[in-house]
Amino acid sequence: MVDLNDATVIELPIDELALLVLEDLKNEWNARNYLLLLADGAGNPKGGPARAVQEAVAWLYNRGLIASDLSQSSEHAIFVTRAGHDALKLGLEHVRAIHSLNEGLHPDIERRARRQFLLGEYEQAVFVSMKAVEVRVRDLSALGDHLVGVPLMNQAFGDGGPLADPAADPGERQGRRALFAGAYAVLRNPAGHRDVNYDDVAEAAEAVAAASLLMRILDSVESSQGP
Repeated sequence: MVDLNDATVIELPIDELALLVLEDLKNEWNARNYLLLLADGAGNPKGGPARAVQEAVAWLYNRGLIASDLSQSSEHAIFVTRAGHDALKLGLEHVRAIHSLNEGLHPDIERRARRQFLLGEYEQAVFVSMKAVEVRVRDLSALGDHLVGVPLMNQAFGDGGPLADPAADPGERQGRRALFAGAYAVLRNPAGHRDVNYDDVAEAAEAVAAASLLMRILDSVESSQGP
């Protein structure tokens, strides 16, 4: 069982507790039997800690880290999934990064980047995300193929550019231009010239999320352009 005192079990974030429980469940085939170990002789939960572990088991089910084992007759039979073994091998930051990409990515970014991210191809996930942003900026601005990268962003969003909002405060216009140009320079350019090793999976997830934010801004720009 999880070797923690009751107060710690209750206070741990649900995902952190769940990963500890998952380590236990590698050697347990029946979720109910596991949870009954936290009950008294009459089968009653011991209170907060037992409930917290039950919540952790439910969290594992919901994230696909454990699943029902239909090869067993018991409805409570379980096994640790491939994603669960990956979570145990790669750690909590990996689990949190994957979860962040499951929540509200722009559809264009999710379609291009999520699979690469789940395969552990973090550099490629960031690269294709920012490429998608560049392609959409070019399409919306109609500036043509001769402009790429940072010059494209600067011309598209600079004063008088096709994607600049003339009604916006000048500082905001420059801020948006700098946001797109800076994001491209930092997140897309390096991967186009050398291998980028994302040792921090959270950093890679946030880079993909940054591309998602840029796509949502472009949604707003496109909407303001009208039919």
